[in-house]
Amino acid sequence: MIPVSEAIIFYYTGPVIAILFSPLLKEKIGKGGLLNISISFAGIIIMSAGSLSINIIGILLALFSGITYGLLSITSKFSAKYVSSMNLVFLQSIISMIILLPFVFVIRFTINYDVIIIIVISGSVQTVLALFLWYDSLKNLNIQIVSILSYLDPVFAIIFALVFLGQIPSLYTIIGGILLIGSGMLVTGNTIRKYNRHLINNINNT
Repeated sequence: MIPVSEAIIFYYTGPVIAILFSPLLKEKIGKGGLLNISISFAGIIIMSAGSLSINIIGILLALFSGITYGLLSITSKFSAKYVSSMNLVFLQSIISMIILLPFVFVIRFTINYDVIIIIVISGSVQTVLALFLWYDSLKNLNIQIVSILSYLDPVFAIIFALVFLGQIPSLYTIIGGILLIGSGMLVTGNTIRKYNRHLINNINNT
């Protein structure tokens, strides 16, 4: 319905929504968080420049995916306080399997050796491991930091596409990627500094 690049823009409104709802988790939205999320979202827009179109249904579906992505971050942060990361991954996988099972009988597909390898790698690395690390990080970081760092997803996708597929990124992609990486570095640096200050204060108190 709409180009992939445009869908990505609306999908990545999710971290913005997560930060806006973070006060529900008793997290304050600082000026630094708003600045970093603005830089990150600007990077996504620049990366997708030149391929925007108008399709109301497609836009609404993509925007809905972004909203559910943001709400997922909020509920994940809340759930991580009471349920272990491994149990959350298991429960999410079971629920997803139940929801998607009917499509197995509707969509035509073929199973061969290559498909099996892709399924195993995708299921173990890109789903189980990625979700486990996601939930585990939510136990130690606030939702604003995790949301901003999630904008590095397309950056790594571009790097892997260049290395493994030989796809050369456009100038827009490079500029947007620089903004995303810069924002991620700012967030990481601030987090490390806060941790070091907290560690020093604990040492001085003891």
